[in-house]
Amino acid sequence: MLLFDLGVLITSLHFVQPIGYYSVISKRKLSTTPTNRPLPLISIIIPTYNERARIRKKLKNVFEKTKGENVEVIIIDSSKDGIEEELREFSDVKLIKQQNRTGKIHAVKEAMRQSKGDIVVVTDADAIWIDPLSNALSYLNGKVGAVTCVKHSYGELENSYRDFYNDVRVGESAMFSTPIFNGEMVAFNRNLITPEEIPTVGADDSTIATLLSLKGYRAISIPTMRVVEESPKKILEYLSWKTRRGSHLVRHFLRNVIKVMRSSNKDFKIVFAEETYLHTVGPWFLIIGLSLMLFSAPVITMGVIAIASLFMVNKRFRKIALAWIPNQIALILSQFFAMKGEVIVWRKELK
Repeated sequence: MLLFDLGVLITSLHFVQPIGYYSVISKRKLSTTPTNRPLPLISIIIPTYNERARIRKKLKNVFEKTKGENVEVIIIDSSKDGIEEELREFSDVKLIKQQNRTGKIHAVKEAMRQSKGDIVVVTDADAIWIDPLSNALSYLNGKVGAVTCVKHSYGELENSYRDFYNDVRVGESAMFSTPIFNGEMVAFNRNLITPEEIPTVGADDSTIATLLSLKGYRAISIPTMRVVEESPKKILEYLSWKTRRGSHLVRHFLRNVIKVMRSSNKDFKIVFAEETYLHTVGPWFLIIGLSLMLFSAPVITMGVIAIASLFMVNKRFRKIALAWIPNQIALILSQFFAMKGEVIVWRKELK
């Protein structure tokens, strides 16, 4: 039974460690105070690829949520879907056409070079802002160099995950910074980071948060800046979507973990180390632990799993399971994808 006991220990560690982290971090509340100062020129960048069907809705949402603010909206597009036709009624929107599809990060960097605002905002075409943009931008003062949103989804499966995810991001922000930003709304002060500093591959949104944190500026998630994003409805498309995003984060953490651990910011080091563990090592504890249990005592293990599944009738337990298990699978797959090397352009999943 030695292998079985070892499997139980490893599996228990997989669950107990993040539960402990969540129970501590989720209790932290953001104490940073927003300012009421007038906002400077805001450059809003929307990278697009085959987004003609969504762009009108997106632009109307952006202008509605920035009413009264001084904004320039830049769409940088690399598709041939005729998006220009949808922009005829938006004469104040600047369109940059790319001849070749080179990926989101290249698009963002090029749009940054052609933008003029003191504040740069990057947002996805399929993201709908629930709250005014000023709810987030009013925090950009002093040591706060970048802000992001909290995410919600139209899909129940993704929302089960997002509820816990948002609590963690805000709690990490309360400590100092969160190393994970959301591409649905990322905003930062232009003078703190240049396009050349952003790597051409990987998680551009989270990289911005980490780079600024290493410079001593805070990168925080704003609970009053809520955004709804579309998620794939078909399970295989959903898994592909999660794997793609996960692989970017895996490479982001592995690329930056040594730099962060050598920095002097204790609070950010704690958060970054924890998130690196959760995205790289933690998922394997579940696989290895269960494998040892099944190999050494398959009948007992199946009985334990059957008993655990009975708890699915409890709504909160079911919500946690739906949030946790699919993401562990996606993170395992993400690591295999990350091992292939950097991928600049991905297949777009159907939403």
